[in-house]
Amino acid sequence: MKTIIITGMSGAGKSQAIQILEDLGYFCVDNIPPQLIVTFINLCQQSATEIEKIALVTDVRGDVFLEGKDIPLAEYKATREDLKLIFLDARDEVLVSRYQETRRNHPLTHFASNLIEAIRAERKSLEHFREIADEVIDTSDIKVRELKEQLTKLVKLDRDQSKPKVKIYSFGFKYASPMGADFVFDVRFLPNPFYKQELRNLTGEDQPVRDYVMSFREAEVFYQKLWDLIEFVIPQFAKVSKNTVEIAIGCTGGQHRSVTFACLLSQALKEKGYETTLKHRDIKRNRLDH
Repeated sequence: MKTIIITGMSGAGKSQAIQILEDLGYFCVDNIPPQLIVTFINLCQQSATEIEKIALVTDVRGDVFLEGKDIPLAEYKATREDLKLIFLDARDEVLVSRYQETRRNHPLTHFASNLIEAIRAERKSLEHFREIADEVIDTSDIKVRELKEQLTKLVKLDRDQSKPKVKIYSFGFKYASPMGADFVFDVRFLPNPFYKQELRNLTGEDQPVRDYVMSFREAEVFYQKLWDLIEFVIPQFAKVSKNTVEIAIGCTGGQHRSVTFACLLSQALKEKGYETTLKHRDIKRNRLDH
């Protein structure tokens, strides 16, 4: 079981790091006390549900600053080749600026007279973690996208795993438009198979319906233009740290034309190596209710 432990200075980007790892398929837990890390990892290994990758965040919020709390973790780490400790750091002046911008309190505010003293106390308390870390990432001058690139490289993910996941679903406009989709396409301009008696009780999952829908030149032209757009735009989302793209395709009832296009698009994306999920929201609706 691959295990990543994220620690480091408050304000250095640990929250962004754990979100990135979650998007990359890790089971993530934030703010876990270091004395519970080994116990938690053992519980994950004994879980009935197979967990392949976990990522944990531990820092001064979990009493790391109390003397000796990091020793058991250091000893455990020495026995685990599949455990990686990543320390996020930033220059003091950068941390001060970030806290001033967000107006949040430093975790050690109550133990220091001002922010800079709290930061210095935290840095001293985390010295041993920094020393035993496999990687130290200074986030002073990098953006979230660059942090994602570094983390992806560090955890040695396959190239295809860094591609955005694609969720595709068909729907019927008569049952309301979808909420939250990145793209919504309307195929109601194509002839409706519902009005062909032999196709009415079939769906876009059936070959006769697909053959009928795609027999029209307009359908072929639209599909090619749709594919050209999707093939171009999806990789661009990875550059802005968007890891899931939702595409909705609608027709009148959500059973024939939209299902046809959703199935074709899903298959094409899978062939390109994208992790794709396909759902037909309204395919089981009453077909006579048109």
